[in-house]
Amino acid sequence: MIEMPVFIKSSDVQLEGIKPFDAFPVEFSEGSMSALLFGDELSEALLIYTLLSSAPPDKAVYNIGPAGLVPPKGPLSNVENLYLSRVYSLDEMASALNLVRETSTVVVSRFSALLNRSAEGLVKVRRIADDRGLILIITHETLEMNELNLPTEFTEHFLLPELFDSLLVLRTNSYRGHYRLNLTVLKAPLYAVSVLGDHSIPVDSIVKPLLGLSHE
Repeated sequence: MIEMPVFIKSSDVQLEGIKPFDAFPVEFSEGSMSALLFGDELSEALLIYTLLSSAPPDKAVYNIGPAGLVPPKGPLSNVENLYLSRVYSLDEMASALNLVRETSTVVVSRFSALLNRSAEGLVKVRRIADDRGLILIITHETLEMNELNLPTEFTEHFLLPELFDSLLVLRTNSYRGHYRLNLTVLKAPLYAVSVLGDHSIPVDSIVKPLLGLSHE
């Protein structure tokens, strides 16, 4: 049975969104699906911790995936509405998304490691995110990445890049004890096309607590 589309008047659409931190160039909105590709483990930890801890206190936040779930320690110790779940296939991921609270934030870790990934399954996931107003952020950390062909990297890891509202590549580097988050924004929502391209953000105040270092 084919579901009939529902039309909504644009002026009636009021979507809330979150940013991991103020200097981050992209906001993630309700009913959106974004893909984040990490070039190193530190950039992944930085983004996932800040994303989950930046959600409004009255909203639930979820971290699901086959591995790499973050325990509620450090920056997440005061996040009361944080839930974790292991899923091992795209079908299990879709089932989990049907169980989370509406308009919540869901971060999926290690997406490329899920079994039975398919374009059809990803479209199903996108429908769930739309219908339930989720802020759905799908991530993967890769040990090797072809920086000269990032579109192909997204196709390999996320199947249908065209289905996502935002496509971001994140890496960290350090120099003389100072840390920067380097981002490449390949795709952003239409209202935010000005942020496309490369960004470099100082993140000492975020990274050093994660590493147990004093912030000077």
